[in-house]
Amino acid sequence: MRCLIVSCVFPPEPVVSSQTSAQVSEGLRARNIDAVVIAPFPNRPGGKLYPGYHRGLILREPQGVGYEVIRCFSTFSSESTTASRFLENISFGITSGLTAFLIGKPDVIYANSWPIFATGILCIVACLRRVPLVISVQDIYPESLISQQHIRADSWLARFLKRIDAAIACRSAAVIVISPSFAALYRDKRAVSSERIKIIPNWIDSATITPNDPHGVTVRANLNLSTGMRLGVYGGNIGMAAGVETLIESIRYFENENSFHLLVAGEGSQLSACQNRAQQLSPNRVTFHTPWPKDETSSVLSAADFLILPTRGQQSLASVPSKLITYMLSAKPVLALAWPDSDLANIIGQSGCGWVVEPDRPDLLAAQIRCVLAIDASELSRRGMAGRQYALANFSKEVCLPKVIDILERVAVQLDDN
Repeated sequence: MRCLIVSCVFPPEPVVSSQTSAQVSEGLRARNIDAVVIAPFPNRPGGKLYPGYHRGLILREPQGVGYEVIRCFSTFSSESTTASRFLENISFGITSGLTAFLIGKPDVIYANSWPIFATGILCIVACLRRVPLVISVQDIYPESLISQQHIRADSWLARFLKRIDAAIACRSAAVIVISPSFAALYRDKRAVSSERIKIIPNWIDSATITPNDPHGVTVRANLNLSTGMRLGVYGGNIGMAAGVETLIESIRYFENENSFHLLVAGEGSQLSACQNRAQQLSPNRVTFHTPWPKDETSSVLSAADFLILPTRGQQSLASVPSKLITYMLSAKPVLALAWPDSDLANIIGQSGCGWVVEPDRPDLLAAQIRCVLAIDASELSRRGMAGRQYALANFSKEVCLPKVIDILERVAVQLDDN
């Protein structure tokens, strides 16, 4: 069996995040299945080319017997605007589609690519080559664009994109979604048959997160926190959909208090705007840690008394941020900004790992932070450990990865049988 993986993000080395495609390739090799990965030149999360790379049209990276990575040209989206994201999507769709059409014929294609356009081009290639396609849906489009107010829900563009998304999903041999609500949408709104929809939540390698990392003490010491001050931490991409601006705005409600400090770790298109706003509101209340090296993930998260996961607008209804899994595995309680009927809110409720407030409301966020500040350390620890146990049982590589490999193998076998 030979599997072609097309991934819109595929770093040259492991990082602490949800790296579905990288781990799928590892899982295939563990079962002695040949894998070819088509991916852009590495540039995430900052939209800048990684050191040591020179961007061209095609770059082949042999990884060993039966495994190869093919880097394809695409534009980069360093500013995360609608136009730059579209160009990134369509440019990678064209180059990855042409490459998938020209290389040796695989037995199955696994697509974890940019939605609609890049995935649509790959779907056409799969149909032309008569190769079964399995797609992984991390975010629902165009619903995600609607939630970010990039397009209107009642516009012709939204209707057009929904039709394309439905056509891709209906022509796929399997559609892997990350939650029950995603499955319901593809069944009820995209008319995909239930037997083709597979629910496998996102995951990370639990071994990459060390709960209660002793280096967290050093992180706290470097912040010079006053005695009794609690530390809230956000760690992740500081982009348009992340909603970090709401978190920054909430600090205005702590102007005359000395009970809370905020650490924002990461980088992204909105970093400068958030830094400037924090400087205006309370320069001593917020510390930015950027860049955030992967080997400091556990130490930064372990330094927190609680972790904050904002989302913007209706985004929590269209995606489940992968950073939630990292948060939960760190054994720290989570305060999330999400709608109560979202999968994000349901996970926090089911696990008992934290609290949920409405997005885009810095006043409500500040009020909930005050409630968290009043909770004793033992209760915070209990909630954090509940989240870790839930994540280990539901979002670990050991639990989820074999399910994806099984689907790819079954799809390939079914084609041979037919």
